[in-house]
Amino acid sequence: MVKKRVLCLLLTGLLLSGCAQSSPSISNTPTAPESSAPPDAPAVQTAPEQAVAVYDFDTVQIALPMEHWEQIIVETGPDDCEADQPLYPRTLMTVYEKASVEAAEADFGDAADIGFLWGFCELDEATFQDHLAFEPPGSTLFAKKDGLYYAYLYPTDVQFYRSGDLADATAEDWAQWEMLNTLGAEVCRDFIERNELEPCSARDFYDRPFTWDGAHAYVQYYPYYTFDGSKREFDTLVLSQPARQGEGGIWCVERVYDVYGTPSLHFPDGDIPAAEYYAALQAECDAGLHSELLTPLGAAGHFVSESLRHSEDISSENLVLTDDLDDDYMETNRIMSQTIVALLVRPDTVTDAEVLECIGRFRADTWGVMGRYNYGSDWWTPLQEALKRCAAGSGQTERNTAMMHFYCTSYGPYADFIGKLLQAQQEADPAAFEEALMERSSNEQAILRSALERP
Repeated sequence: MVKKRVLCLLLTGLLLSGCAQSSPSISNTPTAPESSAPPDAPAVQTAPEQAVAVYDFDTVQIALPMEHWEQIIVETGPDDCEADQPLYPRTLMTVYEKASVEAAEADFGDAADIGFLWGFCELDEATFQDHLAFEPPGSTLFAKKDGLYYAYLYPTDVQFYRSGDLADATAEDWAQWEMLNTLGAEVCRDFIERNELEPCSARDFYDRPFTWDGAHAYVQYYPYYTFDGSKREFDTLVLSQPARQGEGGIWCVERVYDVYGTPSLHFPDGDIPAAEYYAALQAECDAGLHSELLTPLGAAGHFVSESLRHSEDISSENLVLTDDLDDDYMETNRIMSQTIVALLVRPDTVTDAEVLECIGRFRADTWGVMGRYNYGSDWWTPLQEALKRCAAGSGQTERNTAMMHFYCTSYGPYADFIGKLLQAQQEADPAAFEEALMERSSNEQAILRSALERP
């Protein structure tokens, strides 16, 4: 017996309990008799010359190879959701390994999602934007056409099952499971070709410099300022005018870059496309409402105050208008974080050159980011060992230059430790040390010479 399942993917990665089951499963046979097929079920036709069964979903067709027909269970739907939730993704098809389903039903009486291999869903513009914003697990955007987008569904953990719940990677059953998983990629490629879709991915949209065309503004947001007065860690809000350019046009936050330069896209409402939402909001603003949205700082403050991510009162201190992204800040934090992780996990793989590059571009605010985002981990100890190792060697002037820069950004116990390394470098090669020292500004030279005089 084929057990009916609902795999309507919510954009939060959860299951949507309110989806209507209006498209029941097609039986695991190549054709469905007209007398028994419900009127809203997709038509299934065999194509003997291609050895496939073709499912027709009106907007697209999906072809499954007949060769593996007896090894899978194919379910279609839910075709849509209830009227009050009409824009959640339309799940077209989910495919299960028949042996896993039958074993689970025999052992438990209910297979749930055991045996799930892969599937496909269709998204409209609004749910596509939510998908970009939330990046739900278990789904990957892969194609688009005529304002619709398509995602490949997959389990977030292995759903293979045999009686006793033992998976033998050397057994024939496991080989079948791996083969059926590979089959999903083949069906996906055929999906694109058969329906003349344009391949795409979420990365395509994240890699764009902007979501909306036209003017843009940048606001640095200090999320810990209200908490402890820190301005070392900041996100950057990128704002645009999505409805009307120039004076009188509303501003919106279109994306946020964190301290490592990782962008997150922002769309205002999952029920309607963003363009429609902003057009309506612009009309309200023209009528005298939402005046705070007429300036980048006002729109940024509204975003911070209202968003679930931040939700705090804003002031002139924790939101600052700036000219552009601080790429150096984000890149430095990213390199430092990657280097620290490598030193914690595999210190022998980190070269002197990598450590020197890292400390040679350090900034005073990088210390704040490292302390905040590595809180509770002993990140300083492995870095100390790496610093001692790379303090001396070939290209001594360059080593001295990086260590001097590092010292000038440091403070407290960090500065005490780095200062000792500077003294060792001077003793090892005074000429190279003096050469590097003379390249620093007069103010930095004074700071560095004081470090050399400390006991």
